[in-house]
Amino acid sequence: MFSSGFLGTSAPFYLDMITIYFAILPFLMFASISFVVKKKYNAHFISQLALFAVTLVVVVIFEVGVRISGGIVEFMKTANIPYWFMITFLIVHVTIALVSVVLWSALLYGAVRSYILEAKGVSKSHGKVGRFVFLGMTISSFMGVAIYYMLFIY
Repeated sequence: MFSSGFLGTSAPFYLDMITIYFAILPFLMFASISFVVKKKYNAHFISQLALFAVTLVVVVIFEVGVRISGGIVEFMKTANIPYWFMITFLIVHVTIALVSVVLWSALLYGAVRSYILEAKGVSKSHGKVGRFVFLGMTISSFMGVAIYYMLFIY
């Protein structure tokens, strides 16, 4: 997990894996959303649950790995980016990610409650909130990839 990564940078293996996951997450979410357009609601529901679960596992691996590795301060030692900029960027990134994941979990909870338990479909706001979650997770994913770039490539 902490051995050298495979992307040719000084990043550890786990950060390479996590960066790849978040680089493709928006495309996976888009594919899941496209099931709704095709009226494959069950496939949409299952794929969203799976993506959410995998994303939570990846975030836990990230958090544990970063803590064991010495935190952002340790990675900043070799970065060519001003500390104040990285901290500001991280605050914005974490805020967007946190809001998006909380909304995503609420959206899934509401879907499970109404779609599965009560068998009456999803709420009228489900699509609107879902678009907001997709946008937030996409921005957060791209920001995460940008952080990797700033810390290990730039």
